[in-house]
Amino acid sequence: MPVSTPADDQPTRSTPPADPAPRPTRRAFTPEYKLAIVTEYENAPNGEKGAILRREGLYSSHVIEWTRARDAGALSLSA
Repeated sequence: MPVSTPADDQPTRSTPPADPAPRPTRRAFTPEYKLAIVTEYENAPNGEKGAILRREGLYSSHVIEWTRARDAGALSLSA
């Protein structure tokens, strides 16, 4: 019976299989969507704010950034 060496345990080198998963695309949000979410988030009771974020797949940092942009005048429907 042959003795196994560490080199025998190494997988053979071949070309890696093609990745079947497509590369994810970055989401882009319209100003209308951003303003609607900020308004809904601000008007929601404290216990329901997290539900809005989960429903939309957002983070609180999105809403904070969009609120600051709105307050600075950089986020408007006329742009």
